[in-house]
Amino acid sequence: MAKQGLNPRFNAQRETQTFAEIAQQVHIDRMPTWKNTKHGQQWINTLRDYAFPKIGRMPIDSIGQPEVLMCLSPIWTEKHETARRLSQRIKTVLDVAKSKGFREGENPVTAIKDAGVLPKVKANPKHHKAMRWQNVPAFYTDL
Repeated sequence: MAKQGLNPRFNAQRETQTFAEIAQQVHIDRMPTWKNTKHGQQWINTLRDYAFPKIGRMPIDSIGQPEVLMCLSPIWTEKHETARRLSQRIKTVLDVAKSKGFREGENPVTAIKDAGVLPKVKANPKHHKAMRWQNVPAFYTDL
């Protein structure tokens, strides 16, 4: 390394970390900012359930759009809100990795969003039956 003009001590510390390692570190670093412990637990659990099985052991610098899509595509339409949050959390982990020098280039989550790769999902509202107006006075009396 020294003959190549590299600093052995600096480069030894810069071992490539995995996605799961960086994600767990981000979770620990942000613990004081969570609204409550349940929110913090949900943050890491979403990554653990949907991202770690597919990209958790991958080096953080080798994760691109195909790998992110592997995590998001299976749940994008069935569990859209979960997939949207997963997307945000993966993006955060990759952004932190870039800021620490473990990655370079554009965040693949941003590229996927900008390209419109995943289909648009419209939420179908579920309406409840309305109370007949004649029953409203009795309802308020009971209430």
